[in-house]
Amino acid sequence: MAQVFARRSQAHDALLVHVPLDIRDCFLIAIFRNGAPTAQEHLLFDIGAEYQEPMLDCPEFGVAEPANEVNIRHWIPLLQGEPTAFAVIERRGGTYMQVFADVEGFHLEHQLVTPGAHYRGAEPVSAEEAVGILVSYACEKYEWACKPWERLELPAT
Repeated sequence: MAQVFARRSQAHDALLVHVPLDIRDCFLIAIFRNGAPTAQEHLLFDIGAEYQEPMLDCPEFGVAEPANEVNIRHWIPLLQGEPTAFAVIERRGGTYMQVFADVEGFHLEHQLVTPGAHYRGAEPVSAEEAVGILVSYACEKYEWACKPWERLELPAT
């Protein structure tokens, strides 16, 4: 039987509620502010993804190898000029970051656990910026999370 835990944050007048999920090692915290009857915000964590070796896949080039800095720096710039090519850094199941390039630049998207938490970069970036963001994601440096992201509405699978 799953249990729901709640804790009040005195500093922010918010009730933080841990909602159990049916996905192993994933956690959802619903945030209720100022006594509101519904949650205004939430935090979603995929702790299990933190313990998996991220993999870099680029089907166009036949690449399936560890997503380390050397491999990312080698393969990602090659996406430019290849209209059907893309690359994915998969951490676990539905938790990943993907990139493709077109004439506008490199387009990044990331997903945390489900299509309901799928985001894209606010604007295309240069090859160098894309590599930096992907290295940050794969190497658990977290600078990528501070970039501007827009939530996408994707159908659940």
